[in-house]
Amino acid sequence: MSAATGGNYQIVIGGLLAGIIVAVAAPAIAQQRVVIGDFTSAQSCTTYILTSGSVGAAASHTRVYGVGSKTSAAFAATWRQDLVRDCVDNFPDLRTSITSALAASGGVEVAPRGTRGAIVLNGRVSDVGVSSASVAIEDIEQSNEDAGLTVEFSLREPDGSVRFGGSIAKRVSFGDSFATEGFSSTSNQSDASVYNNLQRELALAVSRSVNFELHPLRIVSVSGRRARVNYGAPLLTLGATVIVDGGVERGQIRCNVVSAGNGFADIEAEGGQSLENIHPGSQAQFAELEDPASNGRRLERVNLP
Repeated sequence: MSAATGGNYQIVIGGLLAGIIVAVAAPAIAQQRVVIGDFTSAQSCTTYILTSGSVGAAASHTRVYGVGSKTSAAFAATWRQDLVRDCVDNFPDLRTSITSALAASGGVEVAPRGTRGAIVLNGRVSDVGVSSASVAIEDIEQSNEDAGLTVEFSLREPDGSVRFGGSIAKRVSFGDSFATEGFSSTSNQSDASVYNNLQRELALAVSRSVNFELHPLRIVSVSGRRARVNYGAPLLTLGATVIVDGGVERGQIRCNVVSAGNGFADIEAEGGQSLENIHPGSQAQFAELEDPASNGRRLERVNLP
């Protein structure tokens, strides 16, 4: 039996060509052993007691903890206690979330510390902040409060050399309000829920970076405006942005994830573009929500007649 990876193959039985054409699924990703190392803090753990509500230089319309609303102050007061605890313990919740996200990808085997020949993932937490921004136009007032966290990470080869590194920042909204004459609405999430969501989003982002470095995101098959890639949930979620290289003439083609299964996801090109000229096996890029590539122009600019 012989097969062409990613295409079709013919089965030979008893020396005779049976003529049966069978679709071949994407080859399974060979697992890479990764050890979750230390996740330290860019600052002394005790400084979070004073700085967890700060977001650094703020625009004139942005209020930070200590100056902003009671909601943001209450959130920071509780959240910083969790930060100090996690910082002292080497951020166990974040490391656990990253471990789970890496294991769920299918391409990484999370190995215990001391495993020989394994790649080591280390990280550092920084830029902790809670902010509140408000906008008032005539009789309409709108405000939003969010929390942010940044993780700098690196992958080290068994010999200690750095193979890959990056910095990922995530922000999660924990409260917003809208008010106008005769109507107002407010929504808030618990601080524990927001803190857990923030760590989960960071863990998934780190896991994506690690997985796509070890085993790149690739096109498996193409049909019209849609294509299938070799990763699925939970790393790829519905609505996420995937960038495909359309060559010199077409440039980068932005696609959205329209379905995600176990080990695969389907993407669809925006603006009615076709993906027929994209070859199976070619690499694709994932754009995080904070990436400008996820928030650019949706439709191609055309000249009016």
